[in-house]
Amino acid sequence: MRTRSKVIIGLLVLVAAGIGFGAWNWFNRPPRPIIVAEAGWGGERVILGTAPANFYPGAGDGPRPAILLLGGSEGGLKDYRNAYARQLAAEGYAVIYPGYFETREANRSFENVPLETFDEALAWLAARPDVDPERIAVIGHSKGSEGALLVASRHPEVKAVVAAMPSDVVWQGFDFNRTDVEAMGSSWTAEGKPLPFVRYVVPAWHEWITQGQGALARMYRNSWQARAAYPGATIPVERIKGPILLICGGQDQVWPSCDMARAAEARAPDARLLKYDSAGHWAFGPTQNLTTRDRKMLGKLGGTPEADMAARRDQWQKIRAFLDQALD
Repeated sequence: MRTRSKVIIGLLVLVAAGIGFGAWNWFNRPPRPIIVAEAGWGGERVILGTAPANFYPGAGDGPRPAILLLGGSEGGLKDYRNAYARQLAAEGYAVIYPGYFETREANRSFENVPLETFDEALAWLAARPDVDPERIAVIGHSKGSEGALLVASRHPEVKAVVAAMPSDVVWQGFDFNRTDVEAMGSSWTAEGKPLPFVRYVVPAWHEWITQGQGALARMYRNSWQARAAYPGATIPVERIKGPILLICGGQDQVWPSCDMARAAEARAPDARLLKYDSAGHWAFGPTQNLTTRDRKMLGKLGGTPEADMAARRDQWQKIRAFLDQALD
């Protein structure tokens, strides 16, 4: 039964972001800074409507395969996602990494995020003379995987999807600063209409205080187990035309990514799963040129730093092989 009490919903995001504030400090902390990192070396800033994005043209001559890269609930544009985009670009992929949430004051909430931002990114890629519009894939991590699967289900021209620590349902939104979870709507909209979503089954206040990360993981697990009450929230992965590579960590302490990945795999016509039993939610990202922030996050969301990095190294080769075959 869903609690009616107000809870510090921002606390779940604090935990998910690995920030070391205690629950009592929440009341006094200022809003977290909005970070929209520049593309840096090898890239350029572009604007998709009102959304900033970093673009990396990729190595090589001639029209190249391209990737729409979606970050997660960290919001904005982050240097550690730029590092992953550069690693993909070095392999010959043109990569666009859009900031679709928390890029300005008006979109601080992960609520009613328009999927049209991603539509525009795909159209922008396809219109470039240095991109082959017949070879475009989408990669997403965490909340970005939710977006990636939604995008691919809406765009038959997408040739492949990599969804790391994925969700097979649309979730209720959240906010780093608001306190009333009951007031939050859907994470996503399409054509101005909120998508059906799974509501949170929120733990009692004392559980957040005493269990922290465990309370977050249990909240998502209990909520996902109640998903039958929200049948319209299931992401229609069966509509995705290209192959899907799902990646999960067996020790994920944000949400039950392996259970959700298996559920998506069972419904998708062409999907396979890479499961890393000892890794957590941060077992996806670059394997080289890691930022200080990225290194600090390893092992913070389940698993260990060593297991997270081992998973990254193993999956990187498999992601490359998957993309090479799907975008050949």
